[in-house]
Amino acid sequence: MKRIILGLLFDGVDFYLSRNFRLQRLGNVAWLQEHFRIFDLVSHVDEVAVFHVARKMGTKAFAMALKELARNLFIPISVGGGVRSIEDADALFRSGADRIMFSDTLWNDPSLVRKVGIKYGKQSVVGVLNYSLTGAQHLEIRHRHREGFPPIAIKELPTKSLASLAGELVLQSIDRDGTGQGFPVDSLSHFEELRETPWIAAGGFGSTVQVSHALGDSRIEAVLTSNLLAFVGTGLSLARSNSRERGIKLAVWEEWAPDGDRITSYP
Repeated sequence: MKRIILGLLFDGVDFYLSRNFRLQRLGNVAWLQEHFRIFDLVSHVDEVAVFHVARKMGTKAFAMALKELARNLFIPISVGGGVRSIEDADALFRSGADRIMFSDTLWNDPSLVRKVGIKYGKQSVVGVLNYSLTGAQHLEIRHRHREGFPPIAIKELPTKSLASLAGELVLQSIDRDGTGQGFPVDSLSHFEELRETPWIAAGGFGSTVQVSHALGDSRIEAVLTSNLLAFVGTGLSLARSNSRERGIKLAVWEEWAPDGDRITSYP
């Protein structure tokens, strides 16, 4: 069963849009609900990924903000950013997180990632690889929020360690992030050594066709989009129904009336 994941870039107070990893502030929860009907949008996805994009708020304080957000989310929640200890992870899990996402911690502090996996299960760990293609079509893994740090060549990645640590991997295209140009499916060929770990494609989604195209690739288990402007209104619902019409297996949910009668089926 494949999945559609909605990404939310959150600093504990406000939400953001991203383009090539440059952030633009949108507004707080009340603003998003008024202008985007954010909690209606999440009714058409399988999971929400919340990225902690501001380090001014510590993880434990962010966990409190996450707890408030999670009150209105009734689907699995993955959370990433700022986890520096098992206590940070504990706080996020207690606040409603189902999975923790790690990026450069995967190789800078793999022991922490392993501790989370041992305590909560490997399926609770999601690895995030933020990558960019150079002019020579070489692929590099880059560090988000770490200007000046040298990128890591794909051949230098600790592939065996990644496979042992993470239940899934997000392959996030920096080049396509926020552009609406579609996820670069061709770039997946660079990650062949990581095929044993399921892949989540992220970056570039701007239309229902692009979502179904990526989900139709046998190597991709899920798509993740943080492009709220592209999928406001019925966009996510259409992406889901169009994918199912193409024969892609996605979950079907049913809404029930208070008397127990079925009233709506969501594709």
